[in-house]
Amino acid sequence: MDKILRNSRCRPAFTLIELMTVLAIMLLIGSIVFTLKPENPEGIAGAQRIASEAFQIAQMRAVQSPNPDRNPTENPLYNVRTRVLILNDPSIPSQHLRLIRIIVGGTLRLEEGKSVNVRWYASEPDAMLPEGIYMVAPDAKGIRDRRRSIIAPNEGNKNTMRLNIEPTLDAQPDGSGDKEWFFYEFNNDGTSNMKSATLMLAEGEWNPGENNVLFRSDLNVAGFWLAPSGKTVFYTNSDEIDGQ
Repeated sequence: MDKILRNSRCRPAFTLIELMTVLAIMLLIGSIVFTLKPENPEGIAGAQRIASEAFQIAQMRAVQSPNPDRNPTENPLYNVRTRVLILNDPSIPSQHLRLIRIIVGGTLRLEEGKSVNVRWYASEPDAMLPEGIYMVAPDAKGIRDRRRSIIAPNEGNKNTMRLNIEPTLDAQPDGSGDKEWFFYEFNNDGTSNMKSATLMLAEGEWNPGENNVLFRSDLNVAGFWLAPSGKTVFYTNSDEIDGQ
């Protein structure tokens, strides 16, 4: 018995360095678990991929110059183009600045030789950015002026259009719906009449008091630039933005 007690008293205790090492490991594990949010598995990188694929598909559809009308013989369209839409409607917090839609449109030619404004059709299933990731709108809170999306036509023109929230089989002219969308447009040769644009994505959270998205930081952002030629250049941090 005495031997057992002697052995237990001789067993060395944890040193200060060992305790600090264990504590550091526990803090590291805790930070990793905190960062890996279950509701946001893809994060900004996933959002960048989803958004860029939408723009690539829209450009491809424009080059293919499809006739979007469901009955092109009776309702021929010309001057076909495509647009990428991003919903701008705080009344739908779950979709505001997250819902992405691709539409194809063209001018409707009437038998009398007259024409009417462009009619638009949803050409693909809608896409949604991952939970907690939003497009950084031009009036975003918590983001410096240099770090915002700039998706707009040439100077002097509006940068949004209005369509219904639900895609329909029937043509929709701009202004016929009750929901506002940011948009970027491609011509049927894959280029754009719009000036160089920036699509920026960042982590944010819905702020009921502001009825809008509050962004946590403008340091952890990702997105891409869009040249009028259709060329896309990716960026993944604020240093790349400042370098432009």
